[in-house]
Parts: sequence; structure tokens; C-alpha cells
Amino acid sequence: MQPKFILAAILFILLASTIAFAQITIKAEIDKASITTDDNITYKLTITSSEKNIPEPQLPEFKGFYVVTQAQSSSISFVKSNVKTTLVYAYLLAPEDICKFKIEPSTIKIQSKTYSSDTFEIEVKQGKT
Repeated sequence: MQPKFILAAILFILLASTIAFAQITIKAEIDKASITTDDNITYKLTITSSEKNIPEPQLPEFKGFYVVTQAQSSSISFVKSNVKTTLVYAYLLAPEDICKFKIEPSTIKIQSKTYSSDTFEIEVKQGKT
């Protein structure tokens, strides 16, 4: 085998393993898909990455809801030589009206790639008040 081919193969393997370890996940969840005007829902966004610095995500507008309260937490853990960063955003949302509303995905751009969470449809019915 030629030395250039061997060197190229080694570089490819190193690059592929680096990309494989740069794992990024974005997960959104809600606690209820059907509520009344008397209820609230919790929207939680969790971002996990092997990057030390995670940029701010682009959150949805929460059309049809207003934000009652919000919280954010972050953690960084080191296992051997790997870094794991986790960001959690939580929003308590109250409905503004009776209707079916769609919460669009949250997105984040890391290393020139855009990651998106799920979309949710929430039905709001008339409450007692």
C-alpha cells in the first residue's frame, strides 16, 4: 500500500470518530395535549451536546399561549475525556383562547447544522371559569 493512501485512511477514521462523538440531541415535550382554559401546560426543551458551549436555541412563539413563568438550568459533566453539556428550558404556559394551537419546533444551530425538536398540537376547551 502507498503511504499516502494509509495516511488518508487514518485521517478519515480520525475525522469520522470525532464527528461520531459530537452528539447533539434536542428534545421538546409537553405534559398535556388537551387542556381547558383553567389549566396550564408545561413545555420543556432539553438540549444535550458534546460541545462545551451550546448557543441559545430559537424557541417557538407559543402562539395562543402566554408565558406564566420560565426557568433555565444547565449542567456540564466530564467522563474520561468527553464533555457532556445539558441545557433545560421550562415554560409554564396558559391558554389565551379556546382553539387547537400548534407549538412549532424549537431549533438550534451547532457546527453549521440545524437541529429541531418536535411540533405539538394542543386542544384548548372551555373551562369552568
